[in-house]
Amino acid sequence: MKSPGRLAARALLPKSVRIWMLSIWVITKSPDRKAIILYKLRSAARVVLAKSVRIRMLSIWAIMWSPDRKAIFLYKLRARLAVAFNGLSNIALKLAISLGPKFSAARLRFGRPRTLWGVTPILTLPLKAKADRELGFRSESLVYVTYFITSRFDVILTRPYALAIRYGQSLAFQRLVLTWALLRYDVFHFFADRGLIDSSARLQHNFEELAALRKAGKRVYIYAYGADVRTRQVTLALGRWNACVECLEPPKYCTCHDAEAQTYISQLAKSVTALITLADMLPYMPMAKYINYWPLDLDRIGRASPRGTSGPLRIAHAPNHSHLKGSKYFEQTLEKLKAQGYQIEYCKIQGVPNGQVLAMFADSDVVVDQFVAGAYGYTALEGMALGKPVISFVRSADMVEAPNECPIINATPDDIEQVLLWLIHNRDHLPDIGEQGLRYVQRWHCVSAVAARLGRLYQETANFPPRILRRIEEMQKREDARRNAISVVAGWQHPFQVGKQLDSSLASSG
Repeated sequence: MKSPGRLAARALLPKSVRIWMLSIWVITKSPDRKAIILYKLRSAARVVLAKSVRIRMLSIWAIMWSPDRKAIFLYKLRARLAVAFNGLSNIALKLAISLGPKFSAARLRFGRPRTLWGVTPILTLPLKAKADRELGFRSESLVYVTYFITSRFDVILTRPYALAIRYGQSLAFQRLVLTWALLRYDVFHFFADRGLIDSSARLQHNFEELAALRKAGKRVYIYAYGADVRTRQVTLALGRWNACVECLEPPKYCTCHDAEAQTYISQLAKSVTALITLADMLPYMPMAKYINYWPLDLDRIGRASPRGTSGPLRIAHAPNHSHLKGSKYFEQTLEKLKAQGYQIEYCKIQGVPNGQVLAMFADSDVVVDQFVAGAYGYTALEGMALGKPVISFVRSADMVEAPNECPIINATPDDIEQVLLWLIHNRDHLPDIGEQGLRYVQRWHCVSAVAARLGRLYQETANFPPRILRRIEEMQKREDARRNAISVVAGWQHPFQVGKQLDSSLASSG
């Protein structure tokens, strides 16, 4: 006999409802009720929810039941944050491009432009920023990484940059750095190998960054330091002795490829305010302006005391890459002279901080720069600043400031033996050469001397308001007076002067 409840249900409820209720009752009594409920819910979800929503819910369910759910959750969160961070950096950059001209116009109107020097961690980068400050600008140097040579930069982003790389956000981070820079600075100085945003091409700028700088109305200057523009065929055509003559691994150290580099430099010239180069880089950047832009911090270097004229001739050499300096030719000649009985002490140092290099130079009689590249480098300037005679190969007098004052002892591998013999026989002449080297860098390579040359660059290319130009002119007048107050040493001349033919009779005299 059927119960009154079931009879009432049959009378009051539709058959479909009664079947649904019976199904629920059966499920609740089943030992597999959990699996059945999940099956029913999934069936209902298939009818009610879109496929993308069902997949998302299934993914969440799978993560929640996974033993690695914490790692998976962090990975998913990191991916979401990466998308958001990337989108935010794009929006911020577009906003900075639109606001950048207004910020710069306001600063220029008040006569206080800001300049940025970056990003390659060259030793002189903070000194170039200091040179701009001599002109009355607010200037800073910025790098993402530092080398063992020095870490004396104004803005060092090593830690946040490493964190961004760790989480795969280096591009978004660099984009935010550019955003900040567009709002903060008015003039940008970079070397030719990179800017604030990495490029997909080796030793090249990101042209999207240059376009952003141009849209924001910024002045942009690109400089060469050597490897960033040096190409193989152009270098080999310079003469018997050149920076490529001993290179066994092109293009490991330099850009090397001539056609590719020419195309890049041409594109670069169209994208910036001006290309700037030293004289020895002009063959690679023929459309560039020539300015000698290696400054020295003479207060930090100080002057070393002369060592006297007795004892072995102590020679110091600190090559970063020996094949670019012709070190092997020098060392072979040293061994030959030592075998003949000449007293020479050779001190070679590599891969150490700049302070240790300067200490070794200070405790030497002569500093060796290079014999094959054809232009003196920063080593030569540091040696002269310490009051030491410097040996280096300078291809032409056009490559130095005031060549008649330049005391560098000019030598190629062909001349090394002759030069060393003259130094050994003329030890009493070395102090005068060293003193002239110190005065030479005081006159032409101190920070204020480079600042005056940068001022000339701004006068010719930056289109600054008259207020800023007048301040530059005043600084240049002060610099002329400072330089003229430093006299040249009398009687420092030697037979190996830059730009002069070797006088064999003088060279052999002792």
